[in-house]
Amino acid sequence: MAQQGEPKVTEARGATEGVRRRGAMSKGDQREAQILDATRALLTNKSMAKLTVDDITHSTGISRTGFYFYFPSKQAVLARLMEDVSDRYAQTHVWLPSTGPQRELLHAQLLGAAEVWHDNNPILVCSLEGYDSNYPPLTEFLAAMQARFTSGLAAKIDRDRAAGLAPGGIDSATLATLVALMRDGRLSQLSATPEGEVADGIDDLTEAILRLVYGRLD
Repeated sequence: MAQQGEPKVTEARGATEGVRRRGAMSKGDQREAQILDATRALLTNKSMAKLTVDDITHSTGISRTGFYFYFPSKQAVLARLMEDVSDRYAQTHVWLPSTGPQRELLHAQLLGAAEVWHDNNPILVCSLEGYDSNYPPLTEFLAAMQARFTSGLAAKIDRDRAAGLAPGGIDSATLATLVALMRDGRLSQLSATPEGEVADGIDDLTEAILRLVYGRLD
């Protein structure tokens, strides 16, 4: 669910709130889930820019009229998928509330984020590409998803600087943005890396972030 201060992707939710209800899924809920699952699967072989509503309806057996009953566009489907990914990402943020470098917590946070990337690579690639600038609810949600991490990291940097645990220098918000860009780019690469190499990649990323924020650590 969106955090306080984040815009709600109303077009992507609307009729899809039923997927989150407890209890047995209704026929409508099942069709919504079919559309979401089909889109997720199709994105493994086709970019969002090339994916069409017809591709989704052919995959699910749902008519175009049926599709538009649940979602106003393919971008709205992506927005809903992004919402679910954002919820999982937020659950990995165990390092941000901590005090000081806390290498093990940062490593755990990055490992959790890597798992999210592994499970949702095609969806998150869309977020790095800024897709789709013509669908404001999605671009606003992507910006809020990124801001949740950068604002949390900037707050941590400010706290640790005030406590004398981190050196001054680059503005905390700018530094947090640089860390986010490095993190997302590297996690995207690692999502396509053989499993045996991911651990080393997470170790290196942990070290790089700590050095950016805290300088050289003995």
